[in-house]
Amino acid sequence: MHRGTMLASRRVLFGLVAAAGAPRRAALAFSPSPSRILRPVASSSRCTVAATTAGKQEICETTVTDTGKAEVLCTISNEDDRASLWSDVAIKAAKQFTVTQRKKLEELGALDIQRPVRIVGAPVTVNCAQGDCVIDYDDGDAVRSKEEADTKIIHFQRHGQGYHNLICDMWRELERPIDFDSPDPNLNHVVRPEFLDPPLTALGMQQCSSQRDLCASLSPEVVIVSPMLRCIQTAKLSFRDHVETVPWVSHEGCREELGLLMGNKRRSIDDIQADFSEIDFSDIVHNEDRLWEEYGDRRETLLEKSERIYEFLTEYVRSRPEKEIAIVCHSAYLFTLLNAVMDIEDEELRSWFLTSEVRSLQMTFVDKTKE
Repeated sequence: MHRGTMLASRRVLFGLVAAAGAPRRAALAFSPSPSRILRPVASSSRCTVAATTAGKQEICETTVTDTGKAEVLCTISNEDDRASLWSDVAIKAAKQFTVTQRKKLEELGALDIQRPVRIVGAPVTVNCAQGDCVIDYDDGDAVRSKEEADTKIIHFQRHGQGYHNLICDMWRELERPIDFDSPDPNLNHVVRPEFLDPPLTALGMQQCSSQRDLCASLSPEVVIVSPMLRCIQTAKLSFRDHVETVPWVSHEGCREELGLLMGNKRRSIDDIQADFSEIDFSDIVHNEDRLWEEYGDRRETLLEKSERIYEFLTEYVRSRPEKEIAIVCHSAYLFTLLNAVMDIEDEELRSWFLTSEVRSLQMTFVDKTKE
């Protein structure tokens, strides 16, 4: 399936008994026909069957776990342009944030902070398109770059559209201003308790499924995800083909800004792990969200966030043995990382991410004492 097509995704969870009572869905996943190819993929804990329909019509995967549950993921393609997955309002907001947030960082002096370790970023492809700015493995120089000391290839992805993003876009369409620093829900909807750890919308799932072919073409040795639900859902849809082949870990260091906004407060690790047992959460110290709670009714500042990002990159990412890494996280986090923490000249790499967008870059750590 061409990565430029739009994929609509629908996901159904049911037990084996329930599956027997739903012949249409069961036939969709299990019944072979001349136009479908069944591909079994075995693992120690599950058995996966993929049914591919010819003519770019449909791809369905059914995973049966040892506990007797079956999970179906179907993606349906059509010829719509991938750009239709992002509204004009969302694209305009991303362009505005690129200007306004960089100005805020500049006014705070966050763009000129000197740290013991420089983190230098460079593009690994000359062809960047919307949601498609990743490494070209046919480029020998790009591939060889990760063999250098203290250099890694990082595939960053922003999560797909969450319900908090949807409401933001609706407010913008109504030309209603949003004050993200206000505790008043009439001015800032994301402080409402109903926005605790919001999931992806149906469009967000489509956006992430549309990135699956692209992410399947990448070669991460580990997938690192923010513990927020929208990021885990994004990774599970976009990097689905890497679930059985590489470690998956979660880390607080790559989550969105802390404090005030309920949309950035996570559930307990016990609850999250019950839903995603295949992910390693052992690097997260507290079961409840103490990091978010420490900030109370104020937001983590841009300078505080940049220091948290710097610590995550220099103490965690740098020390990991893998040379090619996927990190699924958040837009404001990524913008601060690319503009205030890393030294990057390429303007496209430094711009605000659209929902579900993927970008690859070369990351090199340079100790100031060795320069």
